[in-house]
Amino acid sequence: MTALKENNVIIGIDPGIRNTGWGIISNFENQLQHIDHGVIVPNTKESDASRLLYISSHLDEILNNYKPSLAVIEKIFVSASGESALKLGMARGVALNVIASKKNILIIELAARFVKKAITGSGAADKNQIKFMIEKLLGKRVSKLDASDALAIAIAGSNSKNRKLNPYNVITKSQKKNINDNLINAINRALNKS
Repeated sequence: MTALKENNVIIGIDPGIRNTGWGIISNFENQLQHIDHGVIVPNTKESDASRLLYISSHLDEILNNYKPSLAVIEKIFVSASGESALKLGMARGVALNVIASKKNILIIELAARFVKKAITGSGAADKNQIKFMIEKLLGKRVSKLDASDALAIAIAGSNSKNRKLNPYNVITKSQKKNINDNLINAINRALNKS
């Protein structure tokens, strides 16, 4: 196992075949800084294969442009619709493939509930609550919910504790439920700004 080195540029990815949110932050000496964010939106009239190729090529361009040292992606969850879960899995697989092809990017996979709890204090928070906290934490307006989710994923990943890597650059030790004190302090500072 290799210990994860401190990183400066982090990408969070909220995968989806209709919309793949991405957010780039830096976390240097426990100071969060917004770099950029956006949503990759393939044409819904195209085939799944064409949409996945679109996601892949745009994500590759983003990774080449910002050169993150850490990528954080949401773990798959099973929804009520099997078809939706399958399509989410395809988009997630494409994103993981693009990231893994960049041999110098470490990968963390986090559960949605963990991300929600890390950002809002509640594992059942909705997208608007996450967006509100992201805007407070980063001091930046984020219009698209998929982008605010991706920024939340990046922040939660940057503050994960006890990260260990296997030779394939994937975090293998499960994350503890407690949240990093620095993140809690940042949330409290953001809330006190209002």
